[in-house]
Amino acid sequence: MSVKSWSEKALSIPGPAGELDIRLGQQIASDTDSSSASYGFIMCHPHPLYSGTMDNKVVTTLVRGASKIEFDSLAGMKVSGLETIRFNFRGVGHSQGEHDHGKGEQDDLATVVDYALNELGWQKVFLAGFSFGAGVACLYSCQHAEKVAGMFLIAPAVHHFEAPSTLPFEFESHVYMGDADEVVPFDEVEHWVDLLTPQPHFHIFEDASHFFHGRLVDLRETFLDDLKKL
Repeated sequence: MSVKSWSEKALSIPGPAGELDIRLGQQIASDTDSSSASYGFIMCHPHPLYSGTMDNKVVTTLVRGASKIEFDSLAGMKVSGLETIRFNFRGVGHSQGEHDHGKGEQDDLATVVDYALNELGWQKVFLAGFSFGAGVACLYSCQHAEKVAGMFLIAPAVHHFEAPSTLPFEFESHVYMGDADEVVPFDEVEHWVDLLTPQPHFHIFEDASHFFHGRLVDLRETFLDDLKKL
């Protein structure tokens, strides 16, 4: 199975506070490619009040990485590139509504996940989030574990959301953190991870800042290696 190309298209879907602006990435496959849409990847962006959007570099780096990944799926099928979704939370870009401090944003994510499952035919979602988006993804996953195949939290802003003390046992969770993060206190994330049950896989990037400047390739490769193991 070989993939000719991957492209994103802009879509609007009805959300709980108005239209949600999303980018759906899909493969244009050659010959008799069997669909890999049984699993897809959704990425949540950082804090809207601090210029966070779906165009953030961490978001787009992981989305593009997921679009090109090759691995043997949980169903025993060879996957060459996942379908992907990145989107703007309410009040960001062309998404309607107003910022709701993480609560309404969980509803936004729920709408996007249900769209992927019900309209695109995905069976489960590989879910990721960066900073504020990691908090949204984490809280959603704890409430809807049956819809998630794996969770990836990048620099989770544990000081800005009600970080849970337990994570779902149904799937593997990963936390990625730079020890030179100037926005999210590294010590607080490390302490949170230490107390969690079950323990997530904790990946520390030495001297990496919050936005992983100069380390995006390292972040992407670590993420892809972990994704292949799920």
